[in-house]
Amino acid sequence: MDDLTHPDSISRLRDSGKRVTPERELLLQIIEDHAHLDAEEIYRIAQKERPQIGLATVYRTLAVLKDLGIIRTINLGENHGHYEILSEDHVHFVCLTCGRVTDIPVPRALHKAAKDEQFSVQRTRLVLFGTCRFCTDKSSATTEVTDA
Repeated sequence: MDDLTHPDSISRLRDSGKRVTPERELLLQIIEDHAHLDAEEIYRIAQKERPQIGLATVYRTLAVLKDLGIIRTINLGENHGHYEILSEDHVHFVCLTCGRVTDIPVPRALHKAAKDEQFSVQRTRLVLFGTCRFCTDKSSATTEVTDA
């Protein structure tokens, strides 16, 4: 595993008085490398690196990281949360066909509307559901072959 690209996450963990364990470092790295995974997916990846890690450890660590404001849970239209490093506000496009999640910056129009309404925005949560370009391209190619 590479070093964390968010060393401030480790610093925040340490500054909070929490221990920086290999498991916590590993889970932070996994979330950094693979945003939008759920706890079970994070656990499966972590087990490849540290077979002794338990699912309970993953859940406890996710709760600690969330409580410290290092990660956040996002709802992508399923009955469970997905995790990502807390960073600049962005919105999510979720493909209903393949499940791909794409992050995009918050549109300026939203910031302008908030400013016009004298509304102070602390964070944004917006999820758009549709079909990604890859699935659209596949669907078009399949349709063309079927129509031929």
